[in-house]
Amino acid sequence: MRKRAKRRMLLLAAGIVLLAALGSAAEQETPLLPALVNRTTLHSRYDTERGISENQISALLRAGFTMPTGGGQRSLDFFVVTNRETMHAMQGGNPYSQALNTATCVIVIAADNGRAYYGELQEMDAGLAAGAVLAEAAELGLTTCVLSIAPQQERMTSVRAALQMPGSYTPVLMIAVGYPAEDALSSASVDGWNEGQVHYNVYQGK
Repeated sequence: MRKRAKRRMLLLAAGIVLLAALGSAAEQETPLLPALVNRTTLHSRYDTERGISENQISALLRAGFTMPTGGGQRSLDFFVVTNRETMHAMQGGNPYSQALNTATCVIVIAADNGRAYYGELQEMDAGLAAGAVLAEAAELGLTTCVLSIAPQQERMTSVRAALQMPGSYTPVLMIAVGYPAEDALSSASVDGWNEGQVHYNVYQGK
């Protein structure tokens, strides 16, 4: 009898421990992808001595192409810029483009209006592609900086001229890519979670 009672107590204790473990696991938040958490932004001071391989650039571009586009229009082109003089020419009208002074390469995402079915969706398409490029860059250990181009006319004109784009193209944004210099201060990815900015089904107030 004592053995049976002891066994029951052990089974009960094991059950309690299991239920507690399951409850704890259920309460834990699902972790984010490491590439999102580890992403960094660098506005200046990239390592000019450390290059980026063709395979790395190819991976960044392929990441951008994985994203959906409005109506499946696929009207974005990606310009890869590694020439410093060209980067300087692209800075016209953009006072926040210091990253182009030292970045190893710059990826310009442009919309071809001649191929677009839904022109009003092309900025959304570019934003989705840029997000994928940033995540892939973080996965590769690279740091990045996104700079806006459209709709500022002077910036669009400078980039169009520097890259000899056809008139039907609208440069939407560009992404500086590289490794940070040893003395550079890059800003880490920030968890901007704010429950007050989340609404389920209807607006729920602040």
